[in-house]
Parts: sequence; C-alpha cells; structure tokens
Amino acid sequence: MIKIKYLQEPALQFGGYFEHQDAKTGLSEFGPFGKNIPGLHPTEINLGFIGTRETVSWAQEWIERCGEYIESENIKRNKPSTSQSIEGQLFDTEALFDSPQTLNRLEKILTPDFIGFNNDSAFNCSFQTNDRWVRYIQPRELIEILALDNKTDIIWKMVNLFDENIANIAANDPTPDIIILALPPEIENKAHSVRISGNYFLNFRRAIKARSMKWNIPLQLITKSTVTGEGKNVQDVATRAWNFCTAQYYKANGVPWRITSLDEATCFIGVSFFIAKDLSDIVTMRSSVAQAFDFMGQGLILRGDYFNWDVQRLGKTPHLTYDGAKKLVKDTLNEYIRLKGYPPRRVVIHKTSEFWGKEHIDFNELDGFQNGINEVFGRCEIDLVSLAQSGVRLFREGKYPPLRGTYFSINNAYHLLFTMGYIPFLETFPKPYVPEPWQIMQHIGGSSPEDLFKEILALTKMNVNNCAFADGSPITLSFSRMVGEIMKHIPENGIVQPKYRFYM
Repeated sequence: MIKIKYLQEPALQFGGYFEHQDAKTGLSEFGPFGKNIPGLHPTEINLGFIGTRETVSWAQEWIERCGEYIESENIKRNKPSTSQSIEGQLFDTEALFDSPQTLNRLEKILTPDFIGFNNDSAFNCSFQTNDRWVRYIQPRELIEILALDNKTDIIWKMVNLFDENIANIAANDPTPDIIILALPPEIENKAHSVRISGNYFLNFRRAIKARSMKWNIPLQLITKSTVTGEGKNVQDVATRAWNFCTAQYYKANGVPWRITSLDEATCFIGVSFFIAKDLSDIVTMRSSVAQAFDFMGQGLILRGDYFNWDVQRLGKTPHLTYDGAKKLVKDTLNEYIRLKGYPPRRVVIHKTSEFWGKEHIDFNELDGFQNGINEVFGRCEIDLVSLAQSGVRLFREGKYPPLRGTYFSINNAYHLLFTMGYIPFLETFPKPYVPEPWQIMQHIGGSSPEDLFKEILALTKMNVNNCAFADGSPITLSFSRMVGEIMKHIPENGIVQPKYRFYM
C-alpha cells in the first residue's frame, strides 16, 4: 500500500519578523533577520583584497556593482492565448503585443532583480574598502610559480604566496571582516587541483582556506567569470549578486534568515568522513562534523580523531568506534553548551550510512552516540537517522516531476521524501535533472517519519552560501561533505575554526 502526503513548504523569517517561503522575496521586502536582534546585523562589512592590480581592479568593480540595483537578465514575452479573444473587444491584442511599444513581462520569480547591497536598501548594510587592506601580487611571481613542472609544487607555492599576503593584512589592526582573493585565470587553469593518491586530491581553494584559518579572517575566492558572466553554466548577474552578498553578510556574522518550523531547543548534527591518508589497503580516516546548531542556521564545526579503516575487511563505508562516537558527540555538545549557555532538549544526528551497534564489537557507534549524549545531558531526546537517496520514483501527469515536499510510504515500512521537484511558488522545477527522493534507511528514536522529514525539508533551506529557494540535501549532510574536503588539508597540529563561515 502506498500513502502519499504533501508537506507544506517551510517558512523563513526576515527583518520585522516577516515570513515568506522564498529567501530573495523576504530579503527584498524586509531585509535580513539579523536586523531584529542587536549583534546579529552588521551595517558595514570591511573587505580586503589580494590579487594582481588587474584582478583586484575588477573585484572592486564587482563590489561597486553589488551596491547598486541590478535588473534581472531573464526577460520573457508573454502573449495572450487566442482562445481568450472576445468578439467585439476594443483592442487587437496580437497587434498590441507585436508593436514596437510591446509590454514585456519580466520573469522575476526564478531570477528576480537584485535590490542592491547598501544602507538604503532592505539589506541596510554596505561594503567598505580601504587601501590599507589591499595587497598586490606581482605577475612575475605568478609566472615563476606557474612555470614549475610539478603541479603539486605549483599549488603549494601558490598557497604560500597568498597566505603570506593574508598574514600581512592580518598583522595590522583593524583587520577587515573578509578578505577577497581575486584569482587570475591562470590559477584556475593551471593550479586548480591534482591527484595525490587514491581519492586524495590537493585543491588550491580548499588548501588556502585550510591554511588561512589561523588568521581568523574568512576568505572569499572570486574569479573573473563571477564579474563578467563569461564561461559555462554561469548564472545571470542578478543571481550572482544575490548569492555573493548573502554569503558575505553571513561571513560578517549577520543572520540572513531563520527557519520558523525548527524547534529552538533541538541540535542537528551531521556526521561524515574524509580520507586523511591513503596507504595501500589501510586507509586512515578522520570523522568530520557539521552542525546547524540552532534554528538560525549558525554552524559549528568539530573534527574527530584519527582512526584506521581496513577497506578490504570492513567495506568501503567507514564507521566510528564506540569511544570515537562517544567523544565526538560529547565534544560537539559541550561546544554547543559553551556557545548557547544551555544544553539542547533534543539531539538529531544525520548520517548517510547505517549506525552500527553491538553486533560490530569494535565499531559500536550506536551506543557510543547515545551514551555520549546521555553523559552530557541525561534528559535529552535522541533521534539517530540514516538517510540515503533512493532509486524509487513517483511519476505524475504532465511535464513536471512530483512536488517538492511529496512524502510517501510503502506498506508503512519504507518512508521517502522529495526535497526537490516542482515548486509551486516558482511555478516550475528549477533543476536540469530527475529528482531522487530521500529515504529513511534506519531510525533510532521516538519521532515519527513525517516529523523527521519536515525537519529535513526545513534543513534544505539553511544554506546561506547561496540565496536559492532550497537545496536538494539537508545542510547537515551537504555541509559535512564540504567541510571534510577542507579538513583534509589541515595538518594534525593546524588550527580548526569552529565556525561555518570559514568553510563557505
């Protein structure tokens, strides 16, 4: 038996406690949520720049453009249907819409105009630049590095070059809130990434973010395609401005929006793993944690301890030991309490693999997570949820896939949710692929599958790294993977920043 139910689209809250399901609409009308609470809304964001004179110049031009109103480039002409013509009507509608004075309807739903990031718009915030926060890299320095034969050497020397300039800016107070690295095309083409061994890739973007954490200033990397719109799959200029400015606002400790449907006393944790070393058949792993630790989407990052994982004996999917799981969740919750001042009443852990239990003696992570939570706060409710995207599909009549928010169960044993699909507010399906539903593969806890899916649907709207209507994955899972890619570039004794804004 198949049961199907539609889960309502979660609402976001903005300035003036205005609620709307779409981030761009809410920001346009009332601005960011941070304006409601002192300390959560910066009115000025100081920016530093590193690059050649040419790249810094076009990066600063982009900042100036973001301070202005930007009209959407997505223009569509809508003609009335001939079936709507009325005998004896006063106007020839076909002639009207074909005339030189034609009235174009701007398709503002998918790509609305950008309101401008300035103190007079609803953002009530502006970018500030100063020559004291600008460092120029000489083209000859880049040419010398790019001429090396070994790509690994090229990337690390490029990381060192930019890190030296970041250190120079960070050494003089006051420091900027964010440093923009304006990358020349040569770096994108010749120093992007290289395979080290197995699935371990050295990546310039991730390596420089990992290296610079010790300076306590978030980075923003931009390329010329961001400014010019040239290149493959580049979004229109208004959308690029929405995404860029929303991310910078968050990096400067602002809160763009909050979710109204999430319990303020619930702590959501995502657990994933990344390869630290690849030595023959023995892979040394390290767990990484991403936690959208409150209803405002504030992220907290912790790194677990090294542990060995024998792929041939245990399989490709890693699992934590009892002690590793217990320590990881205790460290996370203790940090949560340190920042919030009180423990959560409920903890939800998301993982894309099964929670192993007593049957796996050395890797009893199930008891490790539960006992770790109980030791921090014994009266805490717990939901451990294993999620995976399923090959099961639903088809509906027409040219669109099922609605985002479609929840269905099969024989009350299999529970699935479409987090991406046709979106009524957008009047379309905004993606180029066939959406896959998420399935609850394993659940230990007292919440119903429907309530768990309502939370997952809300967590797909907490990615402040862009201003999209929603992502296909909850931030607890998508963010964990992104964090792991940066974590693998941080050495054992390196500084690990606990804030989400350093990983965006």
